Amino acid sequence: MAQSSTPHKKLNLLQVYRGIAAVLVVMVHLSQMSAKRLDQVAFFNLFQAGWSGVDYFFVLSGFIMVYVHRSAIGKKDQLKSFLVKRAVRIYPIYWIITLTVWCLFLVIPAFANNQDLSLGQVIESLLLIPQKDPHYKDKFILEVGWTLIYEIYFYLLFSIAIWLKPKHSVPILSAWLLVTLLHYRKIVRFPDDFFLLVTVFGEMNLEFVLGCLAAYIVIKYNNKIGKYRWILFGIANLGYVILEILTASGKIGLGRVTTFGVLAALLIIAATSIDLKDSPKIPAFLIFLGDASYSIFLTHMPVISASTKILQNANLGNYFDGFFAPALLAVFAVVFGCIFYSLIEKPLTVFLRKNIVEKMFRPKAEGRI
Repeated sequence: MAQSSTPHKKLNLLQVYRGIAAVLVVMVHLSQMSAKRLDQVAFFNLFQAGWSGVDYFFVLSGFIMVYVHRSAIGKKDQLKSFLVKRAVRIYPIYWIITLTVWCLFLVIPAFANNQDLSLGQVIESLLLIPQKDPHYKDKFILEVGWTLIYEIYFYLLFSIAIWLKPKHSVPILSAWLLVTLLHYRKIVRFPDDFFLLVTVFGEMNLEFVLGCLAAYIVIKYNNKIGKYRWILFGIANLGYVILEILTASGKIGLGRVTTFGVLAALLIIAATSIDLKDSPKIPAFLIFLGDASYSIFLTHMPVISASTKILQNANLGNYFDGFFAPALLAVFAVVFGCIFYSLIEKPLTVFLRKNIVEKMFRPKAEGRI
């Protein structure tokens, strides 16, 4: 998903894991579509926990907010700049893909799977408005849009820390965190009709908090944790592998926050420390994959859905084996996202930054020249 780069030194290892997270999400959705439409088990069900890529994105967002934007905390004059930059980064690409998919659904209704294609539904999808249905992720034109609701909401929460001085923002955000924790522990419950409260105090928000905590640890204790960075890095990666296997075998029932969320925070702490202290040389294509992760994340589901639908209608499911065919389709989905990034997202983002962000927030002295 959309992230900012760090202000001083680029954290290449975090970039690599952004790409890996996007690929994991591709794999889990491909596995689901293979089973649903082609009656085939893909990759031996090893990627049943591929949704953990979303957990990594959420934790990374919290980390980036604090690590990159901590200098803006308590400075009200930087709020507009922060919100505009976030909106420019999130919405335009999401709008382009959502509208393209909507038009495709209108032209080929079979691809829509009985989805609501009304103008009102499109507007709600474009504005990322939470749906009344608790399973609202199935209601968006672009299914992964539900994750962006949490992203936008977290940006608004962080805006409180920018808008208000810490003596005011800390009590407000602490109260929010307390209610969120109580709701997570099921001590506080909200009626289903209060779907906005479920979003505001939803457990997924705790993953952003974990990211903020990870940033604080890196900023405050980097010299101390740096001694154990490779050990922590190994533990985090091994933990991911073990949890993926346990999830695939159906032998784990813990929540996402306490498993993949915590591991993501640990991985980010270790990877950041390695980046800062060792500056490891990483193949350019892996860094590129991280750069393209937002495009891959947004485009992969329409690509996989359309491809499996075509195979289903052509009765080619028998020729779709459990490994090589889905692997080929996964590569196609990732490559498609990379091409979209190179041709659409990257140039559009550069254009919007130069013509909107930089012009809006150009220093006054420069503007008088």
